[in-house]
Order: sequence, then structure tokens, then C-alpha cells
Amino acid sequence: MSLGVIIPNSGSTPGSLGLLRMAVEAERAGAQGLWFSDHLVMVDVPVDNYPYSDDGHLTWDVNDDYFESLICCSAVAAVTERAVIGSAILVLPQRNVLQVAKEAASLDVLSGGRFVLGVGSGWNGPEMEALGYPFQGRTRRFEEQLDVLRSSWNGRPAAYEGSQVRVREGLALFPTPTHETGVPLLVGGMGRPAIGRAARVGGWMAIAAVHRWDLEAMLVSMKSYVRDCAEAGMRARAALKLHCLPDDLKALPDVLDQAFNVLRFAHVIVEPPWSHGMAAATDMIARLDSYRSCDEARDWLRN
Repeated sequence: MSLGVIIPNSGSTPGSLGLLRMAVEAERAGAQGLWFSDHLVMVDVPVDNYPYSDDGHLTWDVNDDYFESLICCSAVAAVTERAVIGSAILVLPQRNVLQVAKEAASLDVLSGGRFVLGVGSGWNGPEMEALGYPFQGRTRRFEEQLDVLRSSWNGRPAAYEGSQVRVREGLALFPTPTHETGVPLLVGGMGRPAIGRAARVGGWMAIAAVHRWDLEAMLVSMKSYVRDCAEAGMRARAALKLHCLPDDLKALPDVLDQAFNVLRFAHVIVEPPWSHGMAAATDMIARLDSYRSCDEARDWLRN
């Protein structure tokens, strides 16, 4: 059981507190995982389908700074020593999959095996289309990309001919990751198809919010994931990204207890109250540090 934290890479906080300083202080306070969210470009149109707010509207301004997640992972790897570092979650269908494979392998090697690639199919149609990828059909593209990622990490990507993704013969893609099975891969999402995809690669990142916590629904999802992993012959590895508003901090310990001890998530990613200042955020991390074991934080990803 290990504790990760969201390091904000958007809005005013990275500038006011310092993104690298937040990561260093979070690790010092006991965090065993440092995680970054992902958007590449924002389209200035009304949004009513954002899945992580109650009203479907964005919780940030499109004019806010939004630092690229893999660059954040790279920078933080250089100033930390023990914590795993990862994307939570990278929108894969709006990127070239071979480029992502190269970046992930490079991060893995340069961080000493601490990088974790969390990926999802995405929800923001205008963003994806602005980047040159159709929103319609993204789930099929995502599934094909997952196949290509695994193939790419042995250094010689296999030729691939999918409906949306094609890889030619004779490519070399080095370096290879530090572990023979490749970069640890987590598929994010709560829908039944996402859970099935996660079981296929053996890694799931569930997503929930403290103020909308539903233990029974999460139990159903976890049982589905474990069953799908067993059918696929994969070992279940499950993390939970847990959004928490400052007003919900009092409820966080009870939710964490259920996440670790009832649902058996091995790694839970929490959202410290960075908006209240560095001291408030790191104090919360330290108080939740009863789950500390950095070695276990890496082991759950590797085994």
C-alpha cells in the first residue's frame, strides 16, 4: 500500500509554489508517487462534458499555463530520488504512438526505472481534432496504440497494420526500458470497456472523487477488473486517482481506508490542498504517511 500525490501542472500554483519544489517537498513529506495530468492545447469553446466536475464545466481557465506532462515528469525525475513518477493520465489517441513509446522508454531509463505511463482515450473532442486526430474512432485507435506500445519496447517494433495505426517494418527504437516487460502501463477510466483494456495490459488507474465516493460501485468495478485479469492471465495492478476538494479533506482518511483495506488498491493518488500553501499540503501528506513503503510502491508496478 503506497501513497501518491497529484502535483499540479496547470494554473497559478506551479508558478507561485514552484512545480519542482512541490515535487521535492512532497517526496520529503512521504509521497511515494508524483503524478501529472495532461492536456496539450485548449480550444476556447464552451465545455459541458468535462467528466470530473459536477456541472461538466472546466475547473480551470483555458488561458492558464498548462505544462506538458511528460516534460514535467522528466524535470521532476532529475530533482527527486525515490518516488515513482507518472502521467495521470496521458491522452494517447491525440499523439503519435511511436513518439510516446520513445519518450516513455527514455524517461524510464533516465529516472532509474521510476517512470509509469498512465494513459486514457480522452474526453475533449475539440482538443483532439485541433491536434489532427479524429475524436470519432479514438477508442479503436487507443486499443491499437496499446498493442504498438508493448511491441515497441523491445527496441524493434513489429510491423502493424490496424484500421487507424500503422507501423512499417524495419524500425529501431532505442533505448529499451529498464525492465524486460517494458514501461509499467496503466489504463485509466471507469467504464466497462476501459476496465477490459486495463486487464489486457495488467494495469488499471481508477478515477474517483471524495465528494462523490461510492464504495459499492467501486467494488463492482474492482471485481470486474480482477476477474478480467484472471481470464487474460495477467496479474492485477490497480491504482486509484482520488480527486479531493479542500472542503472534503475531513472525509479523505475514511475514503483512503476503504480504498486500501476494502478495495485493496495498492497505490492511491491524492490531491493535497496546494492552494492553501506548501505547509498545508505537505502536512497533509505527512499525516497520511502511515502507508509509507517506497519499495512496495515500485514493486506493485513491476510484479
